[in-house]
Amino acid sequence: MHRIVFSLFILLTLTVAKAQFATSHSECVRTPMMIVNDEWKAPAVITLDSDDVIRFSFDEMSHVYHRYVCRITHHNADGTPSELSEIDYLDGFNDFVIDEWENSHNTTLLYTHYSFTLPNDNARLKVSGNYRVEIFDDEDDTDTPVVTYDFAVIEPLAHIRATVSGDTDRSFNEGEQQLTFTVNHTRCGTLSPDTELIPVIYQNRRRDTAVTGIKPTYSTGSEVEYTHNTKLIFEAGNEYRRFEITHPDRPGMNIENIIYHDSAYHALLYIDKPAATYSNVIDEDGRFFINTIEGYGTPIEADYINVHFALEVPYREGGNYYISGDFSNTLDANSIMHYDHEEGYYFASHLLKLGLYNYQYLWLPDGSDKASPAPAEGNFYNTENEYQIYIYHRGFGARYDRLVGFTTCR
Repeated sequence: MHRIVFSLFILLTLTVAKAQFATSHSECVRTPMMIVNDEWKAPAVITLDSDDVIRFSFDEMSHVYHRYVCRITHHNADGTPSELSEIDYLDGFNDFVIDEWENSHNTTLLYTHYSFTLPNDNARLKVSGNYRVEIFDDEDDTDTPVVTYDFAVIEPLAHIRATVSGDTDRSFNEGEQQLTFTVNHTRCGTLSPDTELIPVIYQNRRRDTAVTGIKPTYSTGSEVEYTHNTKLIFEAGNEYRRFEITHPDRPGMNIENIIYHDSAYHALLYIDKPAATYSNVIDEDGRFFINTIEGYGTPIEADYINVHFALEVPYREGGNYYISGDFSNTLDANSIMHYDHEEGYYFASHLLKLGLYNYQYLWLPDGSDKASPAPAEGNFYNTENEYQIYIYHRGFGARYDRLVGFTTCR
């Protein structure tokens, strides 16, 4: 056990946490989050000209005030900036200052919690589509934001019917799932739905397996159907692994031990092994939720703790293992795992806020941009995955992609 602890301490890194479509670009900024209408499981999608409110938040790891400025830009379905000018998509002022902030209370590691909402008195969004919010430190001379948020605004014109099945065009209940969906576009004003409608599909909000560029299989006067499309076949994976820490002195679910070392708390998860069977447990499809014993969901009383992961598998050449979940949803240096040849496991550490977390281990082959759960999690057709379907519309001569439909399917 002691050898495990010290080998994990090797990578006490300033890993940057990531949430659903929210990314920190600074070692000093943690836990960027977006919550719609106070529903922590809700997707980052709000309805145009409605009462929907999306709250953005993040923590800066000190009690020193920073003057953060928000900049809002409009983007197309593929993430590129749209041709719209600021006056076309924004009613109000851009580059507004975040004026909601609180210092952490009774925490070992100090931080300041910043938050703001959209729409607000300074800015209202005028059109549908993809939006990006960039947060800049006003005292920093660089053009690099400390946080970026990607979310969407919908004008609900298209109706989507979707199903997912383990019986795919390649196999029958053998670890894959195939998505089928139909879009009724009567209210969208489409002249050529085959070319004007742009679907984008995610499995559990994973960017690496996103599906774009597909065309409908069948088309009628008012509907298009996407079926028997092999691009809509996904590895099924397994239910997410989970752990929970609500107090730094009390090990919670899947926590073997918590120790205090070098002025910080460290939580050691039980060493994971590759899944041999389907894990029939309830999960949150990769999400996380900030929580403490003292204050339910409080943003300023939850401490930060170094969480150490270990996966006991033989060393494998030709790629790398990564930890995946909404807190670490990008396959980069912050989520990569390293191998301890003496002990025989992959390991990594993340500085995380107290709460409930889902995670899984993905294998990314060298030269590939799509990771697989198969080596560590297995693939089981009855896994309950969440698929998010976005339908954009780009009419002839239009200058941006409208988001006209959105749904989730399990």
